[in-house]
Amino acid sequence: MEQRTRLIRLIHIGKRELGLDDEIYRALLQRETGKDSCKSMLDAELEKVLLAMERQGFKKKVTQSKKRLSPKTQGQPTVISKIRALWITMAKEGIIRDGSETALDGYVRRMTKKHSGRMVEHVGWCNQQEAYTILESLKKWKLRVSLIHLEH
Repeated sequence: MEQRTRLIRLIHIGKRELGLDDEIYRALLQRETGKDSCKSMLDAELEKVLLAMERQGFKKKVTQSKKRLSPKTQGQPTVISKIRALWITMAKEGIIRDGSETALDGYVRRMTKKHSGRMVEHVGWCNQQEAYTILESLKKWKLRVSLIHLEH
């Protein structure tokens, strides 16, 4: 998304979340930039308005749109689909923070580089041996966490 468009959207979200009526909103724009419309502002002026809104309590939310979710298994489950299912289960149980396919791919990159020296970029690209190694490492991780919880 273009920077200018993103800034204008954030300003309008800020207006709504701060509960600014049109009169107060226009006064804010005028006070910060000397202009009463985002359309006529430069990017630097839009950023100035956004900073003023943040000082008033507006908080930008981080979106997670770049995270890919795991596809559903179709037909007979494979080792890769078992890895995905275990990863999602571990996320739901709070063992891992991020249950997305993107996070799983990061784990796969680290594990394959560590064990085989060949860094695999995506879980679906693992050969049979790499997939079994990753599945077993996830099982051991889950078991370790379960045992720790049983001790306490």
